[in-house]
Amino acid sequence: MSFFVSSDKIKVGQQSVAVPSENGLDYNPGGRIDLYIPPTSKFVDLSQSKLHMEVDLSIPTDRDSVMRLQLDAETGLHSLISSIRIYTGRKTALLEEIQGYDVLSALKFDYNSNESLSKKRALTEGTTVYDPACRATTGTTKTKQGNCFSNPYFNKVEDPTATLNVSFETAGAAVPNSFTTVKGILSLNTGLFQNDAVFPAVLTDGIFIEIMLKEAKQVFRSLDTCNYFRRTKLNPMFHSTNGSDVPKDAASNGSLINGATTSEFFVTRANNQTSQSTFPFVVGQRVALALENNVIKGAASFTTSEKITKIENVSGTAVGEAKTKITLAGNITNSTGKPMGVGSGGFSPNASLAFLVDMTTDASIVTQYDPTFRVKNVEMIIEQIEVPDGYEQTMLGMMREGGTINYDYPSFTNYRYSQIKDDLVVNMRLPLIESRATAILCVPTDATPYTNAQHLNCSNTYLENNESNDIRNRSARSGIVGIVDELQNYQLIYDGKINPSRKVDVSKISSRTSISQQWVIEAEKALAMAGIEPLSFLKFQSNWFLGRALSLGRNAVYDARGKDFNVQLEYTKSGSPPAKNHLWQNFCAHVRRLEIKNGSLQVMI
Repeated sequence: MSFFVSSDKIKVGQQSVAVPSENGLDYNPGGRIDLYIPPTSKFVDLSQSKLHMEVDLSIPTDRDSVMRLQLDAETGLHSLISSIRIYTGRKTALLEEIQGYDVLSALKFDYNSNESLSKKRALTEGTTVYDPACRATTGTTKTKQGNCFSNPYFNKVEDPTATLNVSFETAGAAVPNSFTTVKGILSLNTGLFQNDAVFPAVLTDGIFIEIMLKEAKQVFRSLDTCNYFRRTKLNPMFHSTNGSDVPKDAASNGSLINGATTSEFFVTRANNQTSQSTFPFVVGQRVALALENNVIKGAASFTTSEKITKIENVSGTAVGEAKTKITLAGNITNSTGKPMGVGSGGFSPNASLAFLVDMTTDASIVTQYDPTFRVKNVEMIIEQIEVPDGYEQTMLGMMREGGTINYDYPSFTNYRYSQIKDDLVVNMRLPLIESRATAILCVPTDATPYTNAQHLNCSNTYLENNESNDIRNRSARSGIVGIVDELQNYQLIYDGKINPSRKVDVSKISSRTSISQQWVIEAEKALAMAGIEPLSFLKFQSNWFLGRALSLGRNAVYDARGKDFNVQLEYTKSGSPPAKNHLWQNFCAHVRRLEIKNGSLQVMI
């Protein structure tokens, strides 16, 4: 018996080729990017092929105030893509279509995540990472959206003691007063571009890729270190109006007493506010001081607002330890009914902690605030596999003799379902048509039509949690992440059976106090069978989904054709109905087959 078997192994080479987009190089929100990989590329390794793009952000020109912005911290440049369609070269066959691409990418990046992957994505895909330079010292949870020290979307203040007096985004101003161009190389989250098998573009007349960009809504994020409704205690903490660390008499201790006004004040060194490089606010930004109230914003929580005209680092005998000083264009008034100050060390003993917060997009200031973006220099970097001419001719000869090539690749189909918040018992029917399904991932996104201003300030978005030191933590990713929103349990019915046999209880997740064990088991199996390696469940409150593995095993599949597939949901907790309308994005993971035979192409779903 021989252990050696001959095989037709051949030597191959690999070459990177950049293919520019077909319909221009610059794109505005809502635009369409067309890319064509020609048949001359012959054999392509799509899993190693990347989409190169550059993105510029800009704030409104008719603005009352300015602010630093970024794209989604977890998905980066992927958040700009609404949908992707992949055709054969002449558009004779639709190979794959991903609707809700941003939702699927957010789900993948939130659960297939660890420190190494997060840092790699930050290098290549426009995401941001937690930077210890912007750490909290008040006990708040970590956030990737509070990084103003090494953020790729705007310039860093290099001089830690600089005096800043030029408004952010002033035309012709030198750094650090502007956004930067973000360059990314994206591995597209589609089945074809995640498949290791070499794609025979020579037999499909090439590949045509159509990418639809999102409108300039739901893609921008403000910094968590400026936002009252996200980790309130991560914002710069108000110190006093005079900056002095030396106790003084009650009349001049620096606290901002009720009814008092001031046009300048100091912030403490809490939350590592020790230099200009880590200070999140900019000149020209409208701000106010806000109490750390444990209740959601009330009219008496804020001072009046005014715009920043100068930010400086002050040290010396008068102030003791160096502090950041803020100068405003006019006076702000404390009408909260409480004195503001650090409340210790000789300051007013009844003073309440207050934090510096952004008011650029507050409803009392503006009704709309519409930043935008521009995508430019788009190209697909293709990894061509070079094979000997004899191999290609042999394959084509076999095809002419009646041979068939079957190319299997994973994919997703999105079945959308709209649910209003008054539906307390929901029977969601999904018309699945996949012959080789592996899992179903159901993401209930917030369907509320927020304006850009509401989306940026998060004042009325879904409450993810209220961790004690965060005070409040509302969602900044409405529309692309799932919300559990008072769901008590769920169950699936398909194949004439109840699956699983008992309802999956998620009441602990809805109560924002814990996690439900059975849900974790179901979610982990579903992610694994959908081709998403479950590495982290840290985001279970901020991006919740329900999942079901339709088959188990490396090559196992489930034929969903002709089956009545239902998801039953119960929002039955007394006095706690859902707070938001939902748009369920139901991604059915499955295996597709491209059959090439007798010069014809057929996609079998």
